[in-house]
Amino acid sequence: MLERRLYFSLITAAAVAVPVLFLPRPALADKAPRVGVVISVQVNLKKEEAQQISQALGHALRTRLVVDVVAGAEAFRRLPADGVSESCVADEACIKDTAQRLSADELLFVVAVRMGNRIQVDSTWVDPANGRSASRPKVVMVKIDEAEARFSDAASLILPDAAVRATQQTGQEGAGDGPQARAFLIRTTPRHMTLPAWITLGAGVAAGGAWLPFFLVTRHDYNELQDHCAPLGDCNSNPAYDDVKDKISRNSITADVLGVASIGLGITTAILWWNSGGDIERVPVAARSVRLQVDPGTRSTMLFWEGNL
Repeated sequence: MLERRLYFSLITAAAVAVPVLFLPRPALADKAPRVGVVISVQVNLKKEEAQQISQALGHALRTRLVVDVVAGAEAFRRLPADGVSESCVADEACIKDTAQRLSADELLFVVAVRMGNRIQVDSTWVDPANGRSASRPKVVMVKIDEAEARFSDAASLILPDAAVRATQQTGQEGAGDGPQARAFLIRTTPRHMTLPAWITLGAGVAAGGAWLPFFLVTRHDYNELQDHCAPLGDCNSNPAYDDVKDKISRNSITADVLGVASIGLGITTAILWWNSGGDIERVPVAARSVRLQVDPGTRSTMLFWEGNL
């Protein structure tokens, strides 16, 4: 009986650490940053067109990257009626006021200019917390209707620190999107450690920590009992060691209960983490193709990717 309990405790010892080893690191609990898109300068564009460009940029970033974006009409509604000044991108007070209005962790100040038959969009990324800023590559389009596709291609260049949304091909054909379109699954928010998950994790670690001394004491007493009574015969039939055997049995049961509780709490934590992600939406995505285009203004060759990842 004592041997079986000791073997069970050994199995528990190996299993206690498994859920903890496979738990996510705290970094997964990071919240997706909120990015505010601000049209600071618009040239030869109507207000409605500027809103469309802002909306297309916001939707492209939200679709391709793990970010929350306020853009388009919502951003225009929150900002002053006459917009922000061109110098706001370098004005600390204006930056903080704009970030507060948009409830944004990061800002993208956008300059949209129509030049002939082209629309060029330049953006500057700003961190309101410390004032850091960086210029982003220009995005060129012919029609506003293609703005979202152009911004989607350049999303990782506009926000290089943002994580790219993970996609998983389902192998099913996307309805209404051509014979080459396929459906991808996109998780809208990453999995993270919620408050209940942290509670179960803490309780599991506490149970595992309490299990260890009981296991060590039980093992020590069992080995010591075997050393003393084995030469005299069967330990179980010797009444002189009943008290010691009772102590070993109680400690063994306590260790088993704590070990099972630790494993159960670890599994519960893993389940809570697994179910913490946002809804999964199915998005039809066209097949990818590549084309080269020469910019007549700068005589430079640009590489365009058609379709999304």
